[in-house]
Amino acid sequence: MPKVHFMGIEGAGLSAVAKIAKSYGFNISGCDLKTGGHDISHLKGIDILAVTPAVHFQSAQHPELVEGGRRGILMTWQEFMGKYLHKGKFVICIAGTHGKSTTTAMAGQLLQASGLDPTVEVGANGSRFGKGKYFISEADEYYGNFLHYHPDIVILNNIELDHPEYFGTFEKMLDTYAQFVSQIKPGGTLIYNMDNLGNRQLIPKIQSSKISIVGFLLSDFPKKLRLSVPGNHNKANAMGIIKLAEVLKISNKILYKVLKDFTGIGRRLEELGTINGITVIDDYANHPTAFKANLQAVKEKYPERRIWAVIEPHTFSRPKATLSDYPAAFRLAHQVIISKIFASRETDPGNFTGADIAAATPRAIYIPEFSDIATYFKQHAQPGDVILVMGSGDSSKLARQILEAL
Repeated sequence: MPKVHFMGIEGAGLSAVAKIAKSYGFNISGCDLKTGGHDISHLKGIDILAVTPAVHFQSAQHPELVEGGRRGILMTWQEFMGKYLHKGKFVICIAGTHGKSTTTAMAGQLLQASGLDPTVEVGANGSRFGKGKYFISEADEYYGNFLHYHPDIVILNNIELDHPEYFGTFEKMLDTYAQFVSQIKPGGTLIYNMDNLGNRQLIPKIQSSKISIVGFLLSDFPKKLRLSVPGNHNKANAMGIIKLAEVLKISNKILYKVLKDFTGIGRRLEELGTINGITVIDDYANHPTAFKANLQAVKEKYPERRIWAVIEPHTFSRPKATLSDYPAAFRLAHQVIISKIFASRETDPGNFTGADIAAATPRAIYIPEFSDIATYFKQHAQPGDVILVMGSGDSSKLARQILEAL
């Protein structure tokens, strides 16, 4: 088997793929800035260098990458997975702007409960190696990552403009999704949420007559089914799984039990604890649509409690492109706290900060530093309050700081 070196192996998606690759029999190694850093010496005897796309495209002059490119062994981990791990498998991909990780985890549990022993790759947690023919992948659109996959089934949750720094326009993003769907194998199936406008705009772009197209609506959700995870967004996620069960001919008895018992995944409305009657919830959301869905879900669970929303904005381009959606997103929040922006892969443009987001958002205040936010809640939170912390950078650390301060 080829020797594979994973650059950035501590990353959620890449670490899951590395573990699966090891289970396949690949001889693997890895490096990460958190554990010793990167060095050209890591490539001695290596056949494949698999990296995260952000490193691949934004740190192209790193000596390790340059050497990998010179030797013709450099690829993203998504390309590695599509080329090597999906080979010979029945591939089920979960795609869309929101809900990919949760829906992928649901699908994995469904096939496990059905005795199909799937391999599951999911960016949050819950990845596993299975000996069955099914491989379930969370299919990320960023950098066109999912274009390395040729699935048998695609569940498409929704399409909204995201990653504007890469796609630029919604139309370009939609065209990328259309290309992905065109790669479904003949005889395969597209399952999609008809409630979503972006999905509906995609359907006319699909040229293939060799696949089946199965739509669903939130109103189709079975009245007798009770989920353990709150919110209409989770009902929509579950509807995709209900249609998947129909396609795979999995019984309703197994399906309903899996969906009823599903308790969610890490950093998706994860309750960290309650201190002095104040509950702190951590979530990975980084887009106004997800903020709104989460607040609706928390309000559904705690209808009589006061809900605070705390946002660590992720990248400069995303909140700037979606700023007009912020007021409606926080309608159910008692107050909104905006921290400094987590730059991630971007460079600070110098003309947009969390203060601009707070100014555009009703009942919002800008407190840039995590320590000051924690102190603010120690002074202002009251018993019965719920503090919902959202972001996909360091916001999980912030949520824990707040909990410790209460």
